[in-house]
Amino acid sequence: MITVKEAILLTGKNNVTVRAGKRGLYRKIRWAHVIDHDDMRHFLEGGELLMTCGQVWPHDQASEARLLKGFLRHQISGILFATGRYLDECPPSVLEFGEKYGIPILETPFHVQFIKITQSIHQEIMRREFRKKELAAQLPSELAGELRVANNGMDVCRILSQHFNCPTIITDPANKVLNKVIPTGGKRINLPNIMDHLSKILHEILDRNFPENEPILRESQPLRIPTNTLPEAMAIPLQIEGNYSGTLWLLFHNQQVEETHKHALEYAATVLLDIHLNQQVVGVTSRQFKVELMELLFESPKTASVLMEERVRKLGLAPNENWMAGFVLPGKKEIPLSLSVEMDFLSNECTMWINETEGIDGFCEVYEGRLTLLISSSLEYSVIKAHLKDLYSHVQRIYKQIVPVLVFGEMKEDWLSIVESYQEAKSLTPLVQFSDPEGGAYFAEESQKELLLYGGMDQTKALAFRHLILPDELLSERGSVLYETLKCLAAHNYNREMVAKALHIHRNTLRYRIDRIEQHLGDSLSSSKCQFWIQIALTLESLANQSHGPGFETEVDEDKEEKIPHSIM
Repeated sequence: MITVKEAILLTGKNNVTVRAGKRGLYRKIRWAHVIDHDDMRHFLEGGELLMTCGQVWPHDQASEARLLKGFLRHQISGILFATGRYLDECPPSVLEFGEKYGIPILETPFHVQFIKITQSIHQEIMRREFRKKELAAQLPSELAGELRVANNGMDVCRILSQHFNCPTIITDPANKVLNKVIPTGGKRINLPNIMDHLSKILHEILDRNFPENEPILRESQPLRIPTNTLPEAMAIPLQIEGNYSGTLWLLFHNQQVEETHKHALEYAATVLLDIHLNQQVVGVTSRQFKVELMELLFESPKTASVLMEERVRKLGLAPNENWMAGFVLPGKKEIPLSLSVEMDFLSNECTMWINETEGIDGFCEVYEGRLTLLISSSLEYSVIKAHLKDLYSHVQRIYKQIVPVLVFGEMKEDWLSIVESYQEAKSLTPLVQFSDPEGGAYFAEESQKELLLYGGMDQTKALAFRHLILPDELLSERGSVLYETLKCLAAHNYNREMVAKALHIHRNTLRYRIDRIEQHLGDSLSSSKCQFWIQIALTLESLANQSHGPGFETEVDEDKEEKIPHSIM
């Protein structure tokens, strides 16, 4: 098999463009197949790269949704669209599908012949399968059989070391030892010094034979490492999709290097590649299950009551007593989190933190455009909160490009009620995301009054409510100085001396501004009722101005809209 990324390299980079689902480029292609029917689900076995010019692609949403659901169930490797005749571009719903489930959506011009693509892919698949069988036939059957069922790099090292009675090592591209097995009773060696020496010789050979940054689709050949000192070594550079990803080593002291060693290294390299790609596919499948689980919980709780136990088991989540939902959001210092690489990085880091924190289970995954946390635990709520505050510190420490904001709904005892926790976090999000420049972790149960007052508000409602409290003279651009003064007064508990210092203005100037503000409000700023409604209006700013500049709104055209009389309620 080959990966989608390798298939793109085979067909020529200029002919195929990746439109969505980049994190699934390492999906393995079992075969390439042209879509010639509007319901291909019954003709699939899994791992197919599907190709279409769009002539038979469904035009109605329901049929398209059924088709994509079938593709997902069979775990296809990707979809290649030839655009320019029947389709001008890849369908938007397909791009969303590919990004959501990590299934590559590719595009090529209509004039590119599918026969050229399928021929190159199938020839490479057959060549690799034949070479793997050829190598296995040249090895002792017992050795080939053990390598064939190896589950990880350590298994491969153990099998080779036991069979050849020599040290076996896997290093990464920086020559860091990832796995090693050294037979007991063998000669003691200074492994760090030996590996540094051998690695320098290996890289000199690679630099001479393989130009830098040139992708190599063929398998690497085992290399005899020439050295004047023992141990001798044979190594094979490991490649993933044409990129150097490390080295598999056999070290020899008093043994004769034989042809069997060469064949064993070459076959073991194909096994290690398969192990790596299988792990990547498992990761993509796991992410798919996570998204499907959240869809069930947040959108179809009745269906979830039937399927939840099975989905939780597939993800390996513990059936804990308490469940809660939340978000990892950027604060005021926003970055393009829509980029899948950014989202994947934070998602993986948060999930890793969860896995390493004792007593906390769950995951972090992109859902509805947000990094969504699903947490379960049997710990006391106070302990869970302390752990989640640690998660905030972790995100802040590892990702300095953003000021993170973590928002959580209340803890629920029934996992079917987690949708309520999700909705609470969703309502709380706009209230805190743009209001606290320092970021932080926020919990719904600590913000009950805010949720009761603002929880059901969207931007339109917030704008209308704010206009009822504050007059246009303060919310327009010409009133921005008075508005900023009002905000400063509220922030300093209406202490005039502190406000004058904070604004760097004379007390008489401040007194003049306060007089004008009170005229517009129709009330005194010393009134507790007035101060209460001002605080409400200021809190609404984060809800009302998410798409406007901070501090003021677009001025109302009095000729087109009847002006509402503003006075403090």
